[in-house]
Amino acid sequence: MFRFRALLCASVLVVAYSHTTSGQTLQMLQARAFDLGSTPVVTPAAEEGVGQFRPRPLPNALPRLGIGVKVGTLGIGFQVGTALTSRINVRGGVNTFNYKDSLNEHGVTYNGALQLRSVEAKLDVFAFGGFRITPGLLLYNDNNITATASATAGQSFTLNGVRYVSSTTDPLRGSAALTLNKFAPTVGVGFGNLLPRSARHWSLATDLGVVFQGSPQFALPFGGSACLNGTICSSISSLPGAAQDIESERVKLQNDLKPFKYYPEVSIMFGWKL
Repeated sequence: MFRFRALLCASVLVVAYSHTTSGQTLQMLQARAFDLGSTPVVTPAAEEGVGQFRPRPLPNALPRLGIGVKVGTLGIGFQVGTALTSRINVRGGVNTFNYKDSLNEHGVTYNGALQLRSVEAKLDVFAFGGFRITPGLLLYNDNNITATASATAGQSFTLNGVRYVSSTTDPLRGSAALTLNKFAPTVGVGFGNLLPRSARHWSLATDLGVVFQGSPQFALPFGGSACLNGTICSSISSLPGAAQDIESERVKLQNDLKPFKYYPEVSIMFGWKL
């Protein structure tokens, strides 16, 4: 009987302890649920998932502006350009240069001046890497040569193979001028990009091409007086056959300059992308 009572008391204590523990556990879970509701806990895996839906930065836009300084057979120039697509740039610029020299041709001294003036527009089409094909235009071509001509008084000179002697009182004098088409297409190839598609700002580029500027036109008017065969002395324009000899000399010089209708364009350019 005593054993039965003891067993009954023990059972009552176990049930009471279990009930108390269950209540405390429920309260703890409720408190934690309240805390979780007020301050969410984000695990690393959750952070990674959220990051995947964050807005990603857009790729860099195409370069808007590049400037450069160019030195070449068209003179010293300034270039400015912008990117049209990932593989195409458009650029333009101006070129200028002056040079003076003299030469003696068949007893006639020519003091000449070379003047290079042009405005250009080009399209750089990149085939692969930095290699490109570059068609373009000289929108304004004022490349020309002018010269003054003279023969020393009493000195002989020849025109078209005919010998004359410059007058001692009114020496031979004249001028010469070479002109070209004011509008000229160009085509060439090159390496280098005025507007790099990377974080680099500076650039180095080279160009090799041709300007199709037409056949040069050469003028050679003469004035002053000369003697023919040592006996006939008068103004050069009235000497027998002198006008034909001057024209033949002009045509000969113009024909010698015909190759320059395909003017070579070679240049190197240092650029900076803004």
